[in-house]
Amino acid sequence: MADELVIRNGSVLLADGSIRRVDLRLAGGRVAEIGPGLRARAEVEAAGAHVLPGLVDLHLHGLCRESLEESTLADFARLEAERGCTTFLPTFFAPPAVMVQQLQRHRRESQELQLIPQVPGFRLESPYLAQTGAGVSEDLVPISPEITSQLLAAGGGHVRIWDLSPELPGAPGLIRELSAQGIVCSLAHTQATIEQARAAVAAGARLVTHFYDTFVLPEITDPDPGVYPAGLTDYLLVEDRVTCEIIGDGTHVHPLLVEVTLRCKTADRVAFVTDSNYGAGLPPGRYSTPKWGDILVDGPNAGVRLPDREMELAGSALAPIDNFRNALRLFGQDLAAASRLCARTPARLLGLNKGELAVGRDADVVVLDANLQVRCTIAAGQVIYQASG
Repeated sequence: MADELVIRNGSVLLADGSIRRVDLRLAGGRVAEIGPGLRARAEVEAAGAHVLPGLVDLHLHGLCRESLEESTLADFARLEAERGCTTFLPTFFAPPAVMVQQLQRHRRESQELQLIPQVPGFRLESPYLAQTGAGVSEDLVPISPEITSQLLAAGGGHVRIWDLSPELPGAPGLIRELSAQGIVCSLAHTQATIEQARAAVAAGARLVTHFYDTFVLPEITDPDPGVYPAGLTDYLLVEDRVTCEIIGDGTHVHPLLVEVTLRCKTADRVAFVTDSNYGAGLPPGRYSTPKWGDILVDGPNAGVRLPDREMELAGSALAPIDNFRNALRLFGQDLAAASRLCARTPARLLGLNKGELAVGRDADVVVLDANLQVRCTIAAGQVIYQASG
C-alpha cells in the first residue's frame, strides 16, 4: 500500500504496559501489525529509541510566540509536532462574542479541522466560571441558554470539552444538556461545596480542570478546633467518576500533591496537561506579548510569569514533551504510567481511538531517543516531524 510505513527496531511500549523490541507497520492511518521483521517501502529507523503513543494535550492556549487569538491551528500543529504531540485541544478563554469569532475563524481556516489531523475539537474554558484565574472579569457571564446556543453554533459540532463552575445557578442542568451531546464537562475555577460538586458529577461532569490550581477553599467555621474538615479536593480525590487534570511542572502543583493524587486516582484517572500560553517552549528570557505586556520565562517548570503583576502565574511554560519527561524524572513514574498520564488517559476521556499502540488503534506515534528528545512524530500514519540528522 502506498501509505504504509514501518517503524523498525525500536523499543515499543505496548498496550499491556510491556516494552518489546518489535516493529510497527502503519497503514490506512491505523496500526496494522506489530511484530519482528516487518518491512514497507517507507521506513523509520528507531534503533536505540523509545516508540510510544503520541502525546495528547487536553488544555493549551499558546506556545512559543503563537496564541490562539492571533495564530492559525496550522502554526500550533507544527510546534506541537516538534514536541511529540499528536493530539491537542485548542482552549479558548475570552468573552463570548470574541470566542464566537475565534471559533468561526479557526473552523474556516482549517476547513472544519480537516486540514489539521492533530485537532479533534475545541475546548471552552470560559465564560461560565465563578472566578477568572489569570483572565479578566469581562470573560465571564452567567449561564445563559442564548449564549450556550451561540457558542455551540460557533463551534460547529467541534466543542469537545466545556469548563464551568458547579456552584453557578443552572450548572447541573447545563452539564446534563452538554453531556447528552457528548461534550465532556469539567469542573473549573470554583469554590464549590462538596454537595454542589456531587450534583455536578451526578449530572454528568467527568473532568476537573487543572486540579488544585483554581480551587478556592470557602471559609469554614468548625465548632471543633483541631478537627480536619473535609473539602472539595478530598471529595474529588475519591470520586472515581472524574478524571483530574494536573499541570505537571511541579510549580502549579507541589510534587507531594501530585503523588497524593496518583495514589488516590492512579494514572488511569489523572491527565497531565500543559495549560501552556504564549512564551511556553521559549528559551529563558523576558518577552513582550500583545495581551499581557511583558512575560518572564525561566525554563519549562517555572511557569509563564508577569513581572509587572508581582510575578503572577499566567499559565505554564510546558510543552507536551516536558510533561512526559517530568512524569518520569520529577514524579518518579515508569514509562508505562507516564504514557498513560500523557496519552492514554486523556485519549480515553475524549473517546478517541488513540493513546496506546495496538493493532487497530490510530497510527499516532512518537519516537524518542535515549535522552527523551523527539526524533520523529507521526499522526494518522504520516510523519509530521522528523529531527534533523
